[in-house]
Amino acid sequence: MEIKQFKKLANRENVDLIPYIKSYVEQYPETQILIGTDSQNRKHKSIYALCIGLNRPGKGAHVVYSKYEVPRIKDNRERLIKETWDTIETAEYIRENTGIRATFLDIDINPDKQFGSNSALSACAGMCSGYGYNYRHKGDDPMLTYASDSLVKN
Repeated sequence: MEIKQFKKLANRENVDLIPYIKSYVEQYPETQILIGTDSQNRKHKSIYALCIGLNRPGKGAHVVYSKYEVPRIKDNRERLIKETWDTIETAEYIRENTGIRATFLDIDINPDKQFGSNSALSACAGMCSGYGYNYRHKGDDPMLTYASDSLVKN
């Protein structure tokens, strides 16, 4: 995995991801890790925002994020699959370096067949399940894709 630069959502301060997560979970052992990515095409590039929520049930989530660009991906399904792959790759990177498994991967796909993103649902759900992760899609109210959506638009 290409190491991305992560920042705190609250104040845009840079964080060193692995030590940051280890320290947070050590301080708050009840923490659940949630990961989600969203993307948007603009001109000649696709902009991605990947968010990691350090969720303390009943207390809310502390979010760190990475925002990055790639050459424009014209095919919507391909762009959504890349979102999911980036989410899985990040979950695996965290698991391999901390021993902590993400609780949920949030995928930005609508289960309703009338929406274009639905064409990628089975592929993305299969990717998450194949790596042994629980996932949530738009029908499940995935918190991290909302945070990612907000970041990718700014």
